[in-house]
Amino acid sequence: AFSDTLLLSDLVLPSCSQYVLLVPSVVRSDSPQTACVQFHNLSEPLSLSVVLEYGSIQRTLFEESMTKNDFFKCCEFKVPPATSDPLAFISFSAKGTRVNLAERRSVAIQNVDNTLFIQTDKPIYKPGQKGG
Repeated sequence: AFSDTLLLSDLVLPSCSQYVLLVPSVVRSDSPQTACVQFHNLSEPLSLSVVLEYGSIQRTLFEESMTKNDFFKCCEFKVPPATSDPLAFISFSAKGTRVNLAERRSVAIQNVDNTLFIQTDKPIYKPGQKGG
């Protein structure tokens, strides 16, 4: 599920085509994130690519050849835990004969500590005591 911090692009292309790119602006390192792309009224076939970049890591989220007038796809992805630099990038490109789109978005990686907290009915248990 998306948080309330989303980055949207709604761009009108030649011949009344348009697209929307949906990515979170903050991504958590402990759970899958989702990116979505939607195109309407494509005027020509396009080659689509969405790539996650973080430092020296480049991970292709998806590559598609779009031939239909309308296209929608989402993908789940995971980001590595952030080191000293919390910024990663999602690069988007769609290329055809007359259309050449490219966009690079910054996303912040939020490291999440996987500590497990257990609440009990007593503040301290002594050896041999049972809950109750």
